[in-house]
Amino acid sequence: MIPARRLTWLVVSIAILATLAAAVPFVFTAGSGPFRHTSVRGEEVLLHGHGPYRHMPADVAVQGLAQDLVTLAVGVPFLLLALGWARRGSRAGHLALCGAVGYLFVQYFLYLAMATYNELFLLWVALVLLTFQALVRLLLAAPPEAFRVDGTKGTRRFVGGFLLCNGAAIALLWLGVVVPPLLDGTLYPAELAHFTTLVVQGFDLALLLPPSLFAGSWYLKCREPGSLLAPVYTVFVSLQMLALLAKILWMSAIGVDAGPALVIIPILLLGAVAAAAISLRAHRGARFQGDQRVETA
Repeated sequence: MIPARRLTWLVVSIAILATLAAAVPFVFTAGSGPFRHTSVRGEEVLLHGHGPYRHMPADVAVQGLAQDLVTLAVGVPFLLLALGWARRGSRAGHLALCGAVGYLFVQYFLYLAMATYNELFLLWVALVLLTFQALVRLLLAAPPEAFRVDGTKGTRRFVGGFLLCNGAAIALLWLGVVVPPLLDGTLYPAELAHFTTLVVQGFDLALLLPPSLFAGSWYLKCREPGSLLAPVYTVFVSLQMLALLAKILWMSAIGVDAGPALVIIPILLLGAVAAAAISLRAHRGARFQGDQRVETA
């Protein structure tokens, strides 16, 4: 059976739960409004004061709302379109579906670790559980050699080079947050607010950016794992960069300085979309058929 068909119920369940999780913060907005809180480090932090994100810093809460909006408007619709594409046996559709599921897995994995406890906790737990299961099963549905393509050197250089640049650029961006306070002796970055640690920066540097570097390197060297991971990661990064762009625009709208991200993120978004289109196009016409992979014109 075509891999995506075996997982249809799982992906549809993810789409329903993600729609619910992303819509709730826009529907239930009760709260006392913004208020100040003194962190354990003695710094005053302005909290959002509305809905499930009421105990989050105001500038971080709007980032959550921005990501929820992108998930509702683009993430879930793209997930369902990719599912339909993959169910027809398309290899490119299968890779796009992996990237879409990966986007939702990372979103709610970070929510579980970073967002303050609220009414959506168990819903996020369910989403992390289901997206992780779907992502692993989709990635293991066929061996990496089944996705091998003989692309042009220019194509490989662009896609592989983008993935290397993406990993390096975001790593440098986050190190620019972490390292200066270590050097000047202040230790705690302003972005820490009332959190116990820098969750996004830590997970990116330790878990989420290395695959970009590995996939880029393998894709450039025509190694089989890169043929699977590079298209998946470019789709994931396209959705993630769109969410990041929405975040920094919303932050700018409320008067928060987005810094270098205001320039870096739009450039990476354009690069990611181009790399995803190019890497998926290399699989155009390739189809899954039962337990075999066949090439069609």
